[in-house]
Amino acid sequence: MKATRALSIMTVPFMTESTRPLSIRLCETDIGKLTERARRISGTPTGVARELIRSGLSDGDPLAQAERLLMIERRLAAIAQDVQLALGHTDRSAEAIAQLESHFEDLLLALTGQLPLEKVT
Repeated sequence: MKATRALSIMTVPFMTESTRPLSIRLCETDIGKLTERARRISGTPTGVARELIRSGLSDGDPLAQAERLLMIERRLAAIAQDVQLALGHTDRSAEAIAQLESHFEDLLLALTGQLPLEKVT
């Protein structure tokens, strides 16, 4: 049963509660800082602002921050696992394609009569 729970945690969207848009006004310098921070972590300024606000709303509660970090870590682990599976499938596909190309070349050589004798037998 624990495996099922762990799997459901990884497949649940990050924000499980319903959300609403919120508009805030910031100084150009603050927007620049958000944009730079987002660029460093390959994110978006909106995502960075959201995380900073949510972090501030937890009042610096180490337990709440630790729980959020664990959830992020689980999601990253699940993504890493998916990437490894995809890479494995890609490697096997590449091997199969190489084998098919080899067989196709042999077939073309056989049909044109250019296949070496050692390969015919």
